[in-house]
Amino acid sequence: MTEEDGDLAHFCCEELEDAVSSDAEASLIEHDSGLILLNLGQREVEGETGAVLTTIRFCPFCGTEIQTDEDIEAALGAVETYD
Repeated sequence: MTEEDGDLAHFCCEELEDAVSSDAEASLIEHDSGLILLNLGQREVEGETGAVLTTIRFCPFCGTEIQTDEDIEAALGAVETYD
């Protein structure tokens, strides 16, 4: 992830910092792996409900690249995913 100087730490803008949450129900989630994920909603499979999450590369507010493909691939290696 891109590191920025100043108070925003690894966020590129205040809007992203304000929007990202660790709450699994939020629209933008910061996962334990460090990835920032977009929550697309809920999906039920075989009686179990789970979140449908996708990675984003660019900030939806200012357009700055916040995660490279390499960042995403490295972090996904440690994340349990389901097809």
